[in-house]
Amino acid sequence: MKIEINKYVTLAYDLHVDEGDDKELMESATKEAPLEFIFGTNSMLQSFEDQIEGKVAGDTFDFTLTPDEAYGEYEDDKILDLPKNIFQVDGEIDEELLFEGNTIPMMDTEGNKLMGSVIEVKDDVVSMDFNHPLAG
Repeated sequence: MKIEINKYVTLAYDLHVDEGDDKELMESATKEAPLEFIFGTNSMLQSFEDQIEGKVAGDTFDFTLTPDEAYGEYEDDKILDLPKNIFQVDGEIDEELLFEGNTIPMMDTEGNKLMGSVIEVKDDVVSMDFNHPLAG
C-alpha cells in the first residue's frame, strides 16, 4: 500500500542530528515498536510527510531536513528567566518539579501551550529554554 492522505502509516527509523562531521543518534523506532500515525492529518512535520509520500511497504530511504524545514534555528530569545513564584501551587513551590533538565508544560500570555526545559534554578528565578529540543 502506498503512503497517501488518511492512510495509517508505521515506520521504523533512526533520527540523526548532524554535529559538524559527526552524526548523533537522537531517537529511533523499530519494526517491533514503530512510529505510527495517520498521514496527512498535520500530526507530523509537513516536510517529513513530503519526503515519505508515495513510499510503499518495504521501501528503504534516507533524507535530510534543514532546521528551517524541521523545528527552526535555535533562538537565544527563547531562553527566559521566569519568577520562581509562578510555580506555586496552593502557596507552595513544588521543588520536585524544578530541576535541571526537567521539561514542564507551560502556557504563554495568549493561552498557547508550549514545553520548556529547566536550565537552572536560582533563588528567585527559574531559567527555561523554550526552543524545541531538535531546533538548530
